Amino acid sequence: MRSVDSAPRDAIARRFGTTREELEKFVFQGPTSVRSEIGEISDIFHWQTVLKHFGHSKEDPGKIYAEFFSGDEIDQQLLEFAKSLKPKLKIGLLSNAWVDSRKRLGALFQFIDVFDISVFSAEVKVRKPEPEIFRIMLQKLNANAEECIFIDDFPENIEGARKLGIKTILFKDTQETIHEINSMLERR
Repeated sequence: MRSVDSAPRDAIARRFGTTREELEKFVFQGPTSVRSEIGEISDIFHWQTVLKHFGHSKEDPGKIYAEFFSGDEIDQQLLEFAKSLKPKLKIGLLSNAWVDSRKRLGALFQFIDVFDISVFSAEVKVRKPEPEIFRIMLQKLNANAEECIFIDDFPENIEGARKLGIKTILFKDTQETIHEINSMLERR
């Protein structure tokens, strides 16, 4: 999932009297974000905290959530590539995500069912880059670390997987990532 249109987040930030960067930082790195990512609090409580922090506690958290993500899209090219690998390989989704993300993101974007296994941090009470979340995914995939390729856009998550012996790709660009996956698969 990628933000392709910053206009919705820019509009929220203007209403809240802040910048998009500050809004995103609080949404994704604020104290209640991490707590919801490990299932300690609900995503709604997190969004209520966001609204309160910016002085808009009377707004509907569900509507703000939907507006915040309305400029995001699924990388269809990468998703189609993943689908093409499925006859031969298991495909997994490992996400640091708030409580109820499976339901909320699944309603906004149709992509979760493409994966054989999906693990959301809030559901297993641990988040990337902690080793335990990678172990949970390996167990669900019934795979050894050296058999897997992990792709992420955060270097700290890449390092967490690498420490367990998982092959890794730091996502920067779709075409480059597809090329790197194909190269790794050819070397098998």
